[in-house]
Amino acid sequence: MTISENPAALSREEKERLLADNRAKVEADLWEARLEFASRPRVVDMQLSNFCNMSCTMCYDGVNPPLQKMPEEEVRRFAAEVFPTASVLVPFSGSEPLIVTWDLTRELAERYGIEIDLITNVQYLDEAKFAEIEPLVSTVTFSIDSHIPDVYERIRLKSKPDKVFRNLPIAAKLCREHGIEPQANIVFLTENAPYMDETVAYLADAGVATIRLLQYEQLPDLPPERRFSDAMQHFSPEWIEWMKGRIRDVAKEKKVRVIFDFFEKKELADHLPKDLKWRDDPKPPPMIERLMTFFPGYCWQSLDRIKLMANGNAYPCCKGDGDELRLGNVFEQGFDAVWNGPEAQDLRRGMLTDDLPRLCRDCSFHTAWIPEEQEHMPFHDWARDEGGVGLPSEASGALEVVEPAHMLRTEDAPLIRWKKPAGKVDRYVLAFGVGGEFHPDNRTWTIPGDAEEFRVPAGDWAALRSNLGWWWSLWAVDDGAGTASLSSARCLIRHDPIPRVAESNLYWADEAAQ
Repeated sequence: MTISENPAALSREEKERLLADNRAKVEADLWEARLEFASRPRVVDMQLSNFCNMSCTMCYDGVNPPLQKMPEEEVRRFAAEVFPTASVLVPFSGSEPLIVTWDLTRELAERYGIEIDLITNVQYLDEAKFAEIEPLVSTVTFSIDSHIPDVYERIRLKSKPDKVFRNLPIAAKLCREHGIEPQANIVFLTENAPYMDETVAYLADAGVATIRLLQYEQLPDLPPERRFSDAMQHFSPEWIEWMKGRIRDVAKEKKVRVIFDFFEKKELADHLPKDLKWRDDPKPPPMIERLMTFFPGYCWQSLDRIKLMANGNAYPCCKGDGDELRLGNVFEQGFDAVWNGPEAQDLRRGMLTDDLPRLCRDCSFHTAWIPEEQEHMPFHDWARDEGGVGLPSEASGALEVVEPAHMLRTEDAPLIRWKKPAGKVDRYVLAFGVGGEFHPDNRTWTIPGDAEEFRVPAGDWAALRSNLGWWWSLWAVDDGAGTASLSSARCLIRHDPIPRVAESNLYWADEAAQ
């Protein structure tokens, strides 16, 4: 990979070429099931300093840690190596990015043509500061946990609420005027949960378009009594569902989008007008939909993202902390040794084989990317038009499949069982589609009309690519009438176990618990 000797000369055309080349490498890394990646991270979550003007109960609880700044020479060295092929810089990781290191952040973004995903507590985001950030940002997220001043101050210690609540509606208005989607993050806490619907309504009225409710996560350095703030431990599931219902009603009334991100599955209440146009959010990879169907559960944050703390510790995502999910230290080892080190390779192996570290198993960035059964997928059209089995042009009615379960991962050839539909059946057609799409590796089998089960031949099963999504459906065909009924598409994964990387410490938490 060649870049300009002077980073300031990185033109838009050169940047686009580098990004396109990296995107192609990401897809090849996935398709070839590589553990050592030729691609580099598109998204860099970088803690240039740990300084924050507040001391929120879920982060520092009134006792901010000693100031730590990333050495500027290390920042520039890392940026020269990684930023040319990166799309997004997230200058957050438990700090307020608009103070202390903002000038350096802005300089790097301008030099390397990288967009800033800004998460801010809004206290410093006045009109003058907005003018600075506007040309550089792709998204702006306000971190606001309550609209009630005394509740806000109990959560956001050391804050200046008068500045926050002055700046918020002004910043949201300016975002809309410049095509930037104004978003907000709210941590779902014991303190703010009883008023959550009112807070969502307040933010909507202030001009926020998307509101994300986040689950409280106890940081390791906080005292055990801070568990008090975990609303999931203090409110019943029934009450939480009731509150979610009220929030959905607010989203509908105010015409905003609310993302519930405090359960194993992400949930969405999206009532934004469809004609709203925002700047593109470049954080999710361009092939996110294909990633979900080809590699169900493969977390896209672990795919092409790196989180770098002020001390040089590197993680794949925001969940990593301390020793859990730690990939290494870029200051001590260098970027390449971390990006393709034993922990990084072990995580990719775990994503392919569903052998996940503790923090990943119930994380919504894993579970939310496991699709449900599908009514229609492109491989249905492939089977009808190109599969060579003479399927009718359309299928009406549903064919009930008994087994295997959706998303079964198995080394053995699966047994397909179904309930015989009413009416005449001359034959059944079973089709497998790679990722549910048109693909030269797709397969079909014709089964006699009196059958009610079919085991995929062991040789055929062994020939399928392993550790990726094979979507399948069954047709019951009446040739005389030219009709067929069709099952919904389920997914099977031919499991191929890969041994854990011997030098990796990625699973230390599991081993310590044994």
